[in-house]
Amino acid sequence: MDSGDGRRRRRSQSEGATPTDRISALPDELLHGILLRVGCARDAARTAALSRRWRRVWATMPELHLRRSAWTSSPTSAVSLVDGALAGYSAPTLRLLDIDVPGARLAVATHVAPWLRFAAERVAGELSIRLRSGRYGDGAGEEEVLDLPVCGAATAIHLRLVSHLHLRPPPGGAFAALATATIQSCRVDGGELGRLVSSPQCPRLEELYLINVALVAAAASDVAISSASLRRLRFGVCDTRRLDVDAPELRFLSVSNAGEARVTAGKVEEVAHTGDMDRYEYTQLGRHLRRLEIDLTSPMAAFLGRLDTVGELSLHLAFQSELSDWSQQFEKLVEEMSKLPECEALEICPAFNHSHGFLPIAMHLLRRFAGIRKLSVNLWWVKPPCPPELVSYCPCRTLTDDLFTDNNIIMLCHLEEIEIDEFRERDEQVEFVNQLLRCNVPLLERVVFNVPSCCFPESEEIIREKIHGKLRGDKIKVRFKIRRYFSEFAHLIPQPKKRV
Repeated sequence: MDSGDGRRRRRSQSEGATPTDRISALPDELLHGILLRVGCARDAARTAALSRRWRRVWATMPELHLRRSAWTSSPTSAVSLVDGALAGYSAPTLRLLDIDVPGARLAVATHVAPWLRFAAERVAGELSIRLRSGRYGDGAGEEEVLDLPVCGAATAIHLRLVSHLHLRPPPGGAFAALATATIQSCRVDGGELGRLVSSPQCPRLEELYLINVALVAAAASDVAISSASLRRLRFGVCDTRRLDVDAPELRFLSVSNAGEARVTAGKVEEVAHTGDMDRYEYTQLGRHLRRLEIDLTSPMAAFLGRLDTVGELSLHLAFQSELSDWSQQFEKLVEEMSKLPECEALEICPAFNHSHGFLPIAMHLLRRFAGIRKLSVNLWWVKPPCPPELVSYCPCRTLTDDLFTDNNIIMLCHLEEIEIDEFRERDEQVEFVNQLLRCNVPLLERVVFNVPSCCFPESEEIIREKIHGKLRGDKIKVRFKIRRYFSEFAHLIPQPKKRV
């Protein structure tokens, strides 16, 4: 008879001759699905240790995610890994190329140009390249020129570059499939930019976002955009002397840093502007907007004179803190409030470092818009009502006290929902919410607090102790939305039981 050792040897040899790697026997499509759940292409490539066949599977994945979480702190190492991944990729096309390189203090054009050429040849879908400089707006380094090749099959292109990089579009050729484009943190020529995003080169472009872009010319220049397909435009190009937009299908427009603007777009529903709005000419604007976002302290009388109503009105308040002319500023601001169109939803946002006197200003806005159904207030930059050393005679304190006398209660008879954004349980935020809840709100149903995860559950305790008792009636729901990075989840606070 065979010994036990002999039987074990034969069984081991038999198993070695028969494939037992059932995962590798799966079709490539299923293996791609498994590797896509891994996320980063670098980690997907490491799965080659599981099977020889897997060494080639990652190189034909339909998506390549080369994200910053996989890199070392060295920009050079990160670039080398990106170069290696692209060199090892063997499929003729891919639907997504996502490159995120941290600390990109390197010869940007030299390294990024091959990535763009690879994308022009292979990407039939979305291209995203993000170079993170470590300091926002870091313009260190001599100007470099990066040529953008024609990506005829790309449906979306997102480029976050560095501020000293001159992005030069191709002189001809069409981005035939491009529907969405984002260009951020670079320099461009105004004329070249206009030609790039207009219909001849981008016949299907629907969304265009230009963020923190500067013009290469020493003097300000003009930008002209003519597109038959464009529906959303966010224009943030510094030193633009004049912007001309001809887009018959445009629905959303946001303009900043343009000296003048002329817009021909008869279907605009949402407008967001900063700066002197009276220098912006709309030739076909209707009498109603679905949403309007403006800086209340900017000149805008001529623009507002074209509007009767707005669905959602978002106001940014940049109120100066000097006490010498505070009362005059306040009176001027109240006068500007009277020019605003009627709205159903109101959003109030204090500007950075200009929030002194925010409470009386906000309350006057509520008196002006007594018919609103929803109110949203961002409390991120809200400061104490006045400096401690001036609290006894600051004009804003007197105005605040006058607002809440027994004969001067604000009536918000149609208000159904209040949303408080960036609530961090600071005393001035608690005071604002308590003063807000002194208004007459007979139809109020919901109060929502958007709270950073770092402040929860402390904020819940503050609400219970200092605010929750002021909410009128047991039918009012208090809801928390906890912000956790780019996601959020909702947490309902149990309502107090009705006492018998």
